Amino acid sequence: MNETDKPLAGRSAIITGASRGIGNAIALRLASAGAHAIIGARSLDQAAGAFAGTVHETAAEIRALGGHATPLAVDMTDAASREAFIKDAISAAGKIDILVNNAGTAVYKKTWDFSHAEGLSQIEAYFTGPWHLCNLLLPHMIAGGGGSILNLGSSSVIKTPQPPYERHLQYFGNDVLYAALKAAIHRFSQGLAAEVFQHNITVNVLAPVGGVFTPGLDALGLGFSPDHAACEIVEQMAEAALDLVSRPVAQGTGRVAWSHKYLDEIGRPTMSLDGRSVLVARRGAAHE
Repeated sequence: MNETDKPLAGRSAIITGASRGIGNAIALRLASAGAHAIIGARSLDQAAGAFAGTVHETAAEIRALGGHATPLAVDMTDAASREAFIKDAISAAGKIDILVNNAGTAVYKKTWDFSHAEGLSQIEAYFTGPWHLCNLLLPHMIAGGGGSILNLGSSSVIKTPQPPYERHLQYFGNDVLYAALKAAIHRFSQGLAAEVFQHNITVNVLAPVGGVFTPGLDALGLGFSPDHAACEIVEQMAEAALDLVSRPVAQGTGRVAWSHKYLDEIGRPTMSLDGRSVLVARRGAAHE
């Protein structure tokens, strides 16, 4: 791997929810492209009954590949934790160039089965938390001359319920609150892109075309498996993330990118998370 394979050399990237799943994959891919990966999650250590994976394990994976990682604790449902996380991240890196808002564990329930506390926790994790990290980090990015923000979206935003409703519920589950919060993130990101364009900051949304099989998706009990037709490999998301955070503002901001469809559009191959092997070759528009 040569320096042309490291477009993020000298840059620092915050990735939340990086202990497993999509966040883990994005952290590995950005680190393989040269970024100092500042990885945040509640899972610093493995708790009994919790999903497998911690940010220390992700950091070890990155370091084993020759990358640079700093694992930090953050609870995206807690304002004080978010503030401490950004302070510690800036202290660790000196300058933050990239923010990837990925964290969140979806709860699918009927609206009337949520407690108020559960509903507020979902709102904090999926909207207030990402908004707050942007709020805290943007003055730093503006002072530093630019940056890139990537917010994770969802196909649930466009897969709105249509009759027969029972079929939608059977396939997608009770995603009402989750889908509404992801729709808010889509619109927030597009509005923020316009607001910070003049400051040389890109803001984009990345969403899977269908879904990515992760421990969180599995826990929803919707019957998905890694080989389900609606699921894609996590490397598609990671590769699209790398492209989006690497682009200057004049080349792309304010867009909703649909993982492998976006890669098809720009003609960019999907690489392994270490950046060394082509997993999905593409022809067409040369990627930049």
